[in-house]
Amino acid sequence: MALLLHRFTVKPRHLDTYLQIWPREIAVRRRHGYAVHRAFVETDAEPKITMLYSHPDPAAGAAALATDPTAQEVAASAAPHVFRNTTLRPVRPEVMTELTDASLTAIMRRYAITGSWGEFLSIWRRIVPLRERHGFPCLFAVSDEEKDMFTWAFGFAGAWADFGPAQRTYYDDPERIALRGVFDYLADYSIHPARQLELPDVGD
Repeated sequence: MALLLHRFTVKPRHLDTYLQIWPREIAVRRRHGYAVHRAFVETDAEPKITMLYSHPDPAAGAAALATDPTAQEVAASAAPHVFRNTTLRPVRPEVMTELTDASLTAIMRRYAITGSWGEFLSIWRRIVPLRERHGFPCLFAVSDEEKDMFTWAFGFAGAWADFGPAQRTYYDDPERIALRGVFDYLADYSIHPARQLELPDVGD
């Protein structure tokens, strides 16, 4: 079973319209053997959608979608509302959870990794439980070693404006100070607030 990360941008002021179409996209993928695990929309600039889904044979799944008239009709309906900047990549799961509390703000983090992936992950895996002890549960994490990209998100029970102050105790924790070496492996990074999207019911 291969895990895929699907990411693209919705045009400004088009998000509500796109999200009315989105359940049909999910339904079509499910009919062709995709299991959809998680979905998020970043909310601080142009809306960016991040989805995680898996398929036992991604090439066969993509071929089936390409020849399905319903999939083509749904894609045509969505096209006026999204930019053509889709990224669709195979990734390795590090953490995968189910949605349990949609009220949590998701803090989406994307790292451009430099140096040893093994050394980076050995530090990051110590960061996750420490963050969770400070009230920031990990929602998902995936590695794309071919592109040197690491994407993950954790939850925050508050508004984006309150996130910085809420982290102070975490960053002052001596255990976290000891893990500052994680920055040795980050060539660049981005941090954005996101909303967790509730997946449509299987029957939708």
